[in-house]
Amino acid sequence: MENERKETKDKYKIFADELLKWNKTHKLTNYNKEDILNQINDSLYPLEYIKDAKSAIDVGTGAGFPGLILAAAMPNTKWYLVEPLKKRYSFLNYIKMLLELKNVEIIPERIENSNLEQADLITSRAVMKTRDFLDLIKPYIKNNGTILLYKGSNVLDELNGINAKIINNKNRNYVFIKAQQWEK
Repeated sequence: MENERKETKDKYKIFADELLKWNKTHKLTNYNKEDILNQINDSLYPLEYIKDAKSAIDVGTGAGFPGLILAAAMPNTKWYLVEPLKKRYSFLNYIKMLLELKNVEIIPERIENSNLEQADLITSRAVMKTRDFLDLIKPYIKNNGTILLYKGSNVLDELNGINAKIINNKNRNYVFIKAQQWEK
């Protein structure tokens, strides 16, 4: 177990170094090293609440937050990282191969254009308003599945009428919504 944790930490260091290199040419993010490490920690913060998922979809993965980071921490979960922008898709594929993440598949299109099967877990970070996002992902979440949204401070305005559990950490709100608790 200790060896697994060290391997995963090494993967995050490699990821951070590679993202910094790619940023110089491709401008995937405007993060510096400290920002990247903070984003990794942010991505991992809710891990204990989702670790039992067998399949997961991360919508709008961008440069890997939170989907790629969670996939490295959850090797027994099949992850589908949905990212339509080519330069980000290329980076994600490169990192997937470099880190030997056999549990990851990169989907180079928008979620609504994909033919993904339903998943136990859907994650996303700041893609769109919560209600619009829930409407968008309806076909992709299992009835007993969980949606995990990484939201900022205005999240309460978006949750009107939606039954959700919120865990706050500094300026981040981790919003958990059970699929059967909102109208599908």
